[in-house]
Amino acid sequence: MIISALLPPQARPRLVPFVVLVVVAAALRATSALALVPLLGALFSPVPQDALAWLGLLAASVAAGWALERFLVIRAFDLGFAMMTSMNARLVDHLLAVPIGWFGATQRSQAKRALAGAVPELFASSVNLATQASIAVTLPFAIAIGLFFVAWPLGLAALAAAPLLLGALLLGGRLMRRAEADFAVASSEAAERTEEFARAQIVLRAAGRTGMEGTPLGAAIDAQKSKGLRVLWFALPGMLLFSLAMQATLIAMVAVLAFLYMDGAVDAARTVALIVVVLRFLEPLNTLSELFPALESTHAAAGRTLAVLHVPAQPVPAQDSMPGTPDIEFRDVHFNIDGTPILDGVTFTVPAGRMSALVGPSGSGKSTILTLIARLHDVSAGEIRVAGHDVRAYAPKTLMDQLSVVFQNVQLFEGGIAENIRLARPEADEAALRAAATAACVDEIVERLGGWDAPVGEGGNNLSGGERQRVSIARALLKNAPILLLDEATSGLDTLNEVAVATALTRFGHHTALVVAHRIETIAKADHILFVEHGRIVEAGSRDDLIAAGGRFATYWNSRRQAKDWAFA
Repeated sequence: MIISALLPPQARPRLVPFVVLVVVAAALRATSALALVPLLGALFSPVPQDALAWLGLLAASVAAGWALERFLVIRAFDLGFAMMTSMNARLVDHLLAVPIGWFGATQRSQAKRALAGAVPELFASSVNLATQASIAVTLPFAIAIGLFFVAWPLGLAALAAAPLLLGALLLGGRLMRRAEADFAVASSEAAERTEEFARAQIVLRAAGRTGMEGTPLGAAIDAQKSKGLRVLWFALPGMLLFSLAMQATLIAMVAVLAFLYMDGAVDAARTVALIVVVLRFLEPLNTLSELFPALESTHAAAGRTLAVLHVPAQPVPAQDSMPGTPDIEFRDVHFNIDGTPILDGVTFTVPAGRMSALVGPSGSGKSTILTLIARLHDVSAGEIRVAGHDVRAYAPKTLMDQLSVVFQNVQLFEGGIAENIRLARPEADEAALRAAATAACVDEIVERLGGWDAPVGEGGNNLSGGERQRVSIARALLKNAPILLLDEATSGLDTLNEVAVATALTRFGHHTALVVAHRIETIAKADHILFVEHGRIVEAGSRDDLIAAGGRFATYWNSRRQAKDWAFA
């Protein structure tokens, strides 16, 4: 049951009493409706004083029903609040356990919608809709059962009509659901393209593209409009079907009541009262049809939330491993993405205490090697060993404690410079923070901005690309893990700063370093070169040996040396 899946385990026992109380509330509403029949019958009888007892029953059922429904709203709020707080925690914990490779643009949007949209929507629905919708579903059956004791042919007709009307309502919803799912996908795509369009304004305006025509955003908005019209066309048959079913039910039940009156089974007063009961029987179904779009939206929100929770998490070993000597070893590693091979039988070793450089053309798989070491993805085949054990044999925290990672795409958070550096080791003292910052040449940024608490802006947009890289490098230096993974993180620095940072990286206490390198200054500092091409290690050895061999690395090295000497005439 979807509601049970959304609730935390400790709140699930409260669901059964809630359902029981909903049935009682529906029974009280049915009692207040059905009490009209003997009440009017007694009023028009020779002894009208007999109506007082039925009037008391009517008043008591209305008062008790009001009090119970108020209590149910409070219970629905409690269940909704328990669901919301638990679901937020479950989503965050699960997303932290999902492989980083899952987080494509669409998946990021899906996760954001679940956290920022679906969970609050589910809470609001539980407060505003749960009691109303539950009673609206239950009340027609309660009235139908009660009618058996008043006029059984009418009760039989009501009992047959209730599931048919609910079925018509559900069938109409089913017609809409697929169309709404397509519309949701189109809306998500339009949102992503809108965000992309906003980010790319500098490029678009420089190119003279100031409109949406012919852009991915324009296509996405057109698709959204098309899917929106499709939802409208699918809604019409469902609404028409339910409306016809309601009218047919009303006619059928009034016809049954007319036959009962003509047959003398009920008198005129009771006939009038039963007409009111028939209208009360149809009223909650009509209310349910009005609530149905909101219920469908809630169902879709629950589906989006559970879809994120059903994304497979990375396996975690039952017992954590104890790291040994900080070396890295690849054993016949293969890695595919959607069937496309990225790495094909990669085997190499990075000895402890050495700096190795991954060199090769763009797209050869160098950055992928670093992400696999950090277990941002899992290998398709083969084995990666870090500090003596397969990376899959470590708990995530234990593995990451062995690694300081600086990727090419730097991620900074809103806050001060010191706060962003200290993220790697929150307990670090001021001296360690300043030493790491100075080694990465961040103190120049602090001086320019006027202090360690100077805000870096959203995503670090108050800093240049090179300055963001320096902050990220300082973060890695502060962590001071045994192994350093560096994805060409000095590429945004000028020559003097690059030399200073590169020296700091090799002397700041890291025992082992694996660096993706393009610049010859970085390559020259490496003890060992791994030349990567087409997802394979095609050459490995020292720089001088590989140059002397005259192979692929020698060609690459010479071309880089020549490019370094280029100058505009």
